Amino acid sequence: MFRAKVLFYKEAILNARRPALTYCLLAVLLLALTTLLAACSDAENPTPVITTTSATSAAPALTATSVPPTPIPTLTATPIPPTATAVPTATPVPPKPLVIGLITSRTGAYAAYGEMLERGFMLGLNYYTQGTNKINGHEVKVLIEDDSSDPDKAVAAARKLVQQEGAEILVGTPGSPAAQAVSAVNDTELKKIFMATPVADPSLAGLSFSRYLFRLSSSPDQAVMTGATYAATLASATRNERIASFYPATPAGQSLNTTWKEAALATDDNISWVEVAVPTTATDFTTYIQKVLNANPDVLVLNWSGSTTAKLYLQMQAKNVFSEIDTISPVGDGTSLKAAGDDLIGTLGVSSYWYQFPKTAENDALVKAFKDKYNTFPDLYVPDGFAAFSAIQAALARTGGDTDPEKLIPALEGMSFATPKGKETFRKEDHLALQPMYIVRLLRDNTGTYAFPIPQLIKELSPEEAAAPVRKS
Repeated sequence: MFRAKVLFYKEAILNARRPALTYCLLAVLLLALTTLLAACSDAENPTPVITTTSATSAAPALTATSVPPTPIPTLTATPIPPTATAVPTATPVPPKPLVIGLITSRTGAYAAYGEMLERGFMLGLNYYTQGTNKINGHEVKVLIEDDSSDPDKAVAAARKLVQQEGAEILVGTPGSPAAQAVSAVNDTELKKIFMATPVADPSLAGLSFSRYLFRLSSSPDQAVMTGATYAATLASATRNERIASFYPATPAGQSLNTTWKEAALATDDNISWVEVAVPTTATDFTTYIQKVLNANPDVLVLNWSGSTTAKLYLQMQAKNVFSEIDTISPVGDGTSLKAAGDDLIGTLGVSSYWYQFPKTAENDALVKAFKDKYNTFPDLYVPDGFAAFSAIQAALARTGGDTDPEKLIPALEGMSFATPKGKETFRKEDHLALQPMYIVRLLRDNTGTYAFPIPQLIKELSPEEAAAPVRKS
C-alpha cells in the first residue's frame, strides 16, 4: 500500500510535462511523504517517536522558473455546530418594598387612641391598595412600634424604625408630648415625612411648625373656629348677645379662652364676652357655676377635661345650666361621652367625626370594613388613620413613588386627598389638614346600642369655614 502511494506521487511529478515544478509544490509533496513514512513506522513499532522536521531542510534545491505553478485546490472545512449550552434564566428581583413606620400606643394612657390609629391605618392600606398591599408595584411594609404613651420611648421607636428598619415615612403618635418629641428629633436627625395623628396640641402644625410634619388630626383651633362661629351666631340672634366662657385657670386654658373669644368677636364684634376661670384643683364648682348664671349669657362655652369633668357636669345639671343656656363644648370619643353620661344630654358640641355623618364612598367602606372586622363602629380617630394612608398614596403618585422628603414636601403642600370625611387639603403655610367639622346636639340613646349620648348633626362646616388662623412661628 505504501509503495503504491509513493509511485503515484512520483508519476504525477514526472508526467507534469512542464519545464519545472515550483519549489513550493515539491515541498508540500515531500512533507506528505514524510508523514506517510512516520505513519508506517508507527504501525511497525508501537513505541512513539516524536520528530520535528523542517520542510525546507528536507527539500532538494531546485531552480525556480517563471512558469506559474499549478494552483492547489482550496479545502473548505465545514464547521461543526457546537452543542448548545442552556443559559440559566435570572430570577427577577422584586421591587424594593415601601417601609412605613407606625408609632402608636398599644399600652399606656393613650392606648385607646392608639388602637383607633392602628386599625384605621391598616384598613386604609387595604382600601386604597384594593387589597394588593402595593403602591406603584412596591409592597407596603408597615412596621409598628409601641411607645407606651411615653415621649422617650416614642423617640427611641422613631430612631429604630428609620435607622435600623429603613422606614421612609413615619406615622403617629397618640399623645401630644410624644408627637412633639418625635417631631423634634425628626427635624434635626431623621428628616422623614411625619404624618402626625391623633394629636391634640395645636402647636403641631402651629407654633412648633416642622417642614417634615403634616397633621391629619383636626386642631383644637379648628374646633374653636367651628364652635365659636356657631356660638356667635346663636348669641347674635338674642337680646343679650352675651357669651360666657368657662375654662381652667392655666396658661393653656387662658390661651384656649382667648382663641374662642377672638373667633367669636370676628363673627360679631357686638358680642360681650364673660370669662369664668376655674382652678384645676376645684371639686365643688357651685361658686363658678353661679358666676355663669349671674352673667345671664345666651351661650356658654365650656372647655373642661380631666377626672372632675363628670362631677362638673353633674353639678351644672343640678343648676339647670344645660336646660337654660345653650352650652357648647368639644365632643370627645365614645369613652369620654360614656364617662360624662346623661348629664350631657341636650348640650351642643363640636365634633370632628361621627361615623353616621359623612356621606362618602370612603366612609361607607370604612364603616363596613370596621363592622365586619371588629363588630362595632369606627370611633373618633379611626378615620384619621385611614386618611393618613390616603395622603401617603396620593403624595407618592405625585412623586412617581419617590420617598425623598425633598420631593414629597412640595407634593404634599396644598395637596387635596380623599378621606372618609370627604376631601381634605394640607394647607401649604402650616401643613394643617383642612377638613369638615360638625356642630352636634347630644341626644339620649333610646336604642341601648351605645350606652352614651349620641351626636345628632346640626350643621356641617366646610374645610374652608372651619379653617383656623395660621399660627406658624
